[in-house]
Amino acid sequence: MTMSTNGRTQILQNTGLAIIALGVAVTGLALGSSFLIPLAIAILLWNLLEALISSFERIGLGDHRLPRSVAMILGIVVVILSLYLVISILFGQADAIQAAWPRYVNRLEAMVGELTQWLGPLGSEKVRKLFQQIDLTRRIPSLLFSAQSFMVSLALVIAYVGFLLAEGQHLKAKVAAMFQSKEQAAKTTALLSDISDSIRGYIWIKTLVSLLTGGVSYTIMRLIGVDFAETWAILIFVLNFIPNIGSILAVTFPALIALVQFDSLSPFVTLVLGLTAIQFAVGNILEPILMGSTLNMSPFAIILGLAFWGTIWGIVGMFLSVPILVLVTIVCAHIPSWRWIAILLSRDGQIGMSRASRPVD
Repeated sequence: MTMSTNGRTQILQNTGLAIIALGVAVTGLALGSSFLIPLAIAILLWNLLEALISSFERIGLGDHRLPRSVAMILGIVVVILSLYLVISILFGQADAIQAAWPRYVNRLEAMVGELTQWLGPLGSEKVRKLFQQIDLTRRIPSLLFSAQSFMVSLALVIAYVGFLLAEGQHLKAKVAAMFQSKEQAAKTTALLSDISDSIRGYIWIKTLVSLLTGGVSYTIMRLIGVDFAETWAILIFVLNFIPNIGSILAVTFPALIALVQFDSLSPFVTLVLGLTAIQFAVGNILEPILMGSTLNMSPFAIILGLAFWGTIWGIVGMFLSVPILVLVTIVCAHIPSWRWIAILLSRDGQIGMSRASRPVD
C-alpha cells in the first residue's frame, strides 16, 4: 500500500513539474518572440540556402563539380536577387495600391448599399455600422506597409543567416568534440543530419511548389486583368506555406479585389474557379507526390500546431508551424522515451529514420 501511494505521489510530482515546465516554455516563447521569431526565420532561410548550395554543388561536367565556395556565392546571389525583386515589387506598387484604395472602397460601399436593400431596415443599419467600424481606407494600407519594422527585421535575419553559414562548417567538429565515444558522436551527428535533411527537403519542395502556384496564379490574374497581379502572386506564394488556411486566404484576397474592381461578376467567378482549381491540384495531387514520405504528418497535428504557433507568434508562427512540427517529430523518433510523441504526430504511425537507424540513448 505504501509503495502504491509513493508511486502515485511520484507520478503527481512529475506531472506537476511537466505542467510547470510547459508553462515556463510557452511564456518564454511568447515573451521572447521579438528575439526568437527572426532567429527561427533565419534558421529556415539558412536551411533553404544550404539546399540551394547543395544543388549548385551537384552541377558539373563528368567527375568535376562546383566547389562549395562557388556554389555558396551562387546561392547567396540567387537569394539576394529574389529578395530584391520581391521588395521592389511590393514597394513599387505600394503607392499605386494606396491611390486606388478609395476607388475600391467606394465600389464596396455601393455593393453594400445594394446588399442592404435585401436585408431590410434593421439589417441595413447593422451592416452600415459594421462597415464604419472596419474603416478600410484608414486601416488596411497601414497594415500592409510597415516599412521601417520590416527592414529592421530583414537586416537582423540576414545577419543571423550569415553567422549560421559561417558556423555551419564547424558543426560536425563541435559535435565530435562533445562526446568521448565515437559511436555516440556518430549517432548524434546522424540525428542532426537527419533533422537538417528533412527540414531542407520540406522547405525546398514547398518553395518550388509555392513558386509554381504563384506563377500560374499570376498568369490567370494577368489574363483576367486583376490590378496589382504581381503583389497578389507574391502573397499567394507566401500564403502557400501556411497549411490549409493559407490556400483559402490565397484565393480570398485576389477574389475580393476582383469583386470590387470589375462591374460584373464574371471576372470574379472566373478568378475564384481558376485559383481554387490551382490550389486543389497543387495541394491534393502535386504536393503529396513530391513530398512522398518526407512529410508523414498527421493533418490533425498540423492544425493543432498551426493554432498553437499562430496564437504564440501570430502570422509568422503559422508559417513556421510545420517545419517546427517536423523537427519535433524527428527528434522524438530518435529518443526512446519520447518515441510515442513522434508516433502520435505521424499520419499512420510509421516513422522513418533514414540516417540514424537506431535511436540515440
